[in-house]
Amino acid sequence: MSVSTTRTPAQRRRYIGVAVVLTIGTAIGGAQFGWWRYMAIATHQATAVGTVLRTNCSNNNDVSYSFEAQGRIIEGRGNWTDCRSLYRGDTLPISFSSADPAQNMAGDAYARFVSETISILIASALGSIIIAIVFVQPFRKRKN
Repeated sequence: MSVSTTRTPAQRRRYIGVAVVLTIGTAIGGAQFGWWRYMAIATHQATAVGTVLRTNCSNNNDVSYSFEAQGRIIEGRGNWTDCRSLYRGDTLPISFSSADPAQNMAGDAYARFVSETISILIASALGSIIIAIVFVQPFRKRKN
């Protein structure tokens, strides 16, 4: 006795629906880890040269810096990949929102925004497809 493995259009729609819902949910969840901030800065991006105040490389490459924007000195914190090569007084490129300079980060906000967007989309799509196959497929086999 053989069981047909041909999927009907309704089953395909169910798989696609589950994958789309999971992709959207995963993307929204992934965006909570900095994506909104990068988008806010990149939307109104302005740049400045910042000065390193202190580093704590053992804590996620943490760097504290100050920079001047709109006639004010602003302090910020972020992470810098090459943290161990930085010393107090070194300069860093800073991106900040011209609408709200308190929203700032070390490095290029637009590049980080694009990188995060691509990473979130790839992880969400691939993860959702795998979850749909792993969890939906066994339930389909049990019904036959």
